[in-house]
Parts: sequence; structure tokens; C-alpha cells
Amino acid sequence: MIESKILGKTPVSISDKYPAKRAFITGAGSGLGLAFALALAKDGWTLGVTELNKERLNSAVSAVTAAGAKGVCGYLFDVADHAKFKTAVEAFSKKNGGIDLGINNAGIGCGGLFDEVPIDAFHKVIETNLMGVANGCHLFVPLMKKQGHGQILNVASAAAFATAPRMSAYSVSKAGVVALSECLKAELADSNVAVSVLCPSYARTNIGNDSIGANTDRAYSRLLVNEASLSAEQVVESAFKGIAEEKLYIVLPEDVRFLWRYKRLMPEQYWRVIKTATAKKVEQLEAKIKACTD
Repeated sequence: MIESKILGKTPVSISDKYPAKRAFITGAGSGLGLAFALALAKDGWTLGVTELNKERLNSAVSAVTAAGAKGVCGYLFDVADHAKFKTAVEAFSKKNGGIDLGINNAGIGCGGLFDEVPIDAFHKVIETNLMGVANGCHLFVPLMKKQGHGQILNVASAAAFATAPRMSAYSVSKAGVVALSECLKAELADSNVAVSVLCPSYARTNIGNDSIGANTDRAYSRLLVNEASLSAEQVVESAFKGIAEEKLYIVLPEDVRFLWRYKRLMPEQYWRVIKTATAKKVEQLEAKIKACTD
């Protein structure tokens, strides 16, 4: 059972909070999205899963069905397309009588110096990572307010606040997700609809392989993700603990939480540290890339 403990009280489970157990997850064909779906499937949830890639979608539907989901509906569309998103949400809700948990996870990576990233790539990242989340929230919020309960998890990133060089498009998109989540938290304070935003550091998923942006930075993105200390399953476990407690911010791991506080308390020192750390990391990655190509 996916659960969390609140200050010595009886463990709280999202399955206990939402016994109908109906979740809608975007970008569930791989990575974090698939890890979310598999965890919920093992707890007997009914799932709506979305993907942009047909093969990944079919594979995900098979995997979560085998893992124990009570019912799985697969939807093939781009989250930046509000009309298609709306059709899928309405179809799933009508079939299952509502949605208890909406997870806006779909996203793409992007790296490169600002003036080296094609503007079309910048637009694509904003449309997917930010507008895709906005579209999901725009559909989930009225549905959940009407049914009288629900929870939304928006997947952002530590890049939303750890705004390092070579990540402008990605950081801007994820910072927008955090701001949107904060606004919704305030707007929904008097309702029974909760909002959380997940901000992990790099996790081992395929986002590095699918990254867009400057050609010189795609190899960097793949290495950063593939060498990450966090697994998708660890991120999902922390996320479910956070949303069970209805936390707004779910930031992990611990060193990233420290970085978040450090930037807020000592911004000028933070930028000096980031400049040095980034230069060192780029040097290390360039050496690894050269070693692989020699």
C-alpha cells in the first residue's frame, strides 16, 4: 500500500483517501510516468494513461494491466493539444465516474546555451512542459471541484529553482509549473482539492535520450540523467508520501532541498557557487564524452 506517516498519526494512504482509486497520468509510456502508473496499478487503481508514442503507450497499457490495475484506458495525444486532452479526460471520467488523482507528468528535456537553442525548440518545451500542465489543471480542477474532492500532482524539477547555465528553456518551463501550482494552491484553499508540485533533481529516466535543444548539449543531458543517483521508483515513492500529506512542495533529494534554501537565503553566494560548479561539471562531461568517442 502506498502510504505516508504524519507526526505519529495513523499512516495515511492515498488509496484510503480515495477509495474509488481513479487516476489519470500523462506521459506514462516510460520514466516517471510509467513508474507512477505501475505503483498505482499494484494498489489496484483504475488508470487513464497518455503518451505521444503509440508503441510506448501500448507497452505501458500492457505493463500496468499485468501489474494489477483494475482497468486501464490508453490515450494517444500531445498534452499541448487542449482539445484532445479534454476529449480523453472527459471519456475517462465518464467511464469511471470521476478522477481522484491527476498527475501532470508529460515533459521533454532541453539543453544548450540560450543563443544556441533554436527558438522552435524553446517554444516546444514551453508548450509541452508548461502548457501541457496548464491544460491538465484546466481540465482537472473544475471536474474535481464538482465532484467535491481530488488531488493534482504537477511534475516540475529542481531546475525550476536551481537555474543553472545551459538550461534556460527547461528551467523557465518548470519554474512556470511551480508558479502555477502555487496559484492553484491558494485558489483551492477552501475546497477539497489539493495541489502538489514535484521538484526532483536528475532521475534515471529516458528524458535525456529524448532531449532537444542545442546539438552540443544532448550528450551532456544523456550523461547527467544516466548517472543520476535517484531512480524513478525513489522519486515516485517520495511523491506519494508528499501528496498523501497534501504538501505543496515535494523537493528531493536532501542536497537539493539544501540548495533550494541556500539560494533563497544567500542568492549572491549561490550564483558564485553555481558558476564554479557548472564549469567543473561541463569539464567532467566533456572528458567523458571525448573518452567515449576516441
